[in-house]
Amino acid sequence: MIAIRIRGQKNFMAKLLTTDLFDGYLLEEAAIETFNTFTIDGKINREFYDGYEGLEDGENAADPGAAFSTWSMIRPICLDLIKGKRTPLSFKFVLFLDDNSKEELFRAKDIDMQPDQVSFGIIIKFSSGEVQITTGISHKTFTMDKTAEKAWDAYIPSFLDSNGIDYEIL
Repeated sequence: MIAIRIRGQKNFMAKLLTTDLFDGYLLEEAAIETFNTFTIDGKINREFYDGYEGLEDGENAADPGAAFSTWSMIRPICLDLIKGKRTPLSFKFVLFLDDNSKEELFRAKDIDMQPDQVSFGIIIKFSSGEVQITTGISHKTFTMDKTAEKAWDAYIPSFLDSNGIDYEIL
């Protein structure tokens, strides 16, 4: 687990909220504090779709078997809540890498375990005028092997570098 402070906040926020840069993530939770506190549970309510033959355009952005909404589905809602002249008091997004991106990372870093045994996550948090990203990993079974965690902790700074996001590791 590493903590990262974003230095170019305007650039980062534009990329987070207006581009597809983070669309390879699933949203577990979002909390945005403005004039009210808005909380979004990213878990998909399958009952909402019961009885429908097909989904409307844009609604099928998530894998039909996925438990959580994609960031691309929730991003416009978060943008609407955040944009404006006033800076939010705070926000927090808990995102997990989707299965396809996770499998790519496993192949690229030659991680010797099954991808479905691990979840790679980031928490993007804004408070006290600062944006921070914290990496995290969740294992479904106990392991002493830190290969996946080290790969994830190396991946995020590399991802930020390759996308022109200025940061410092805390």
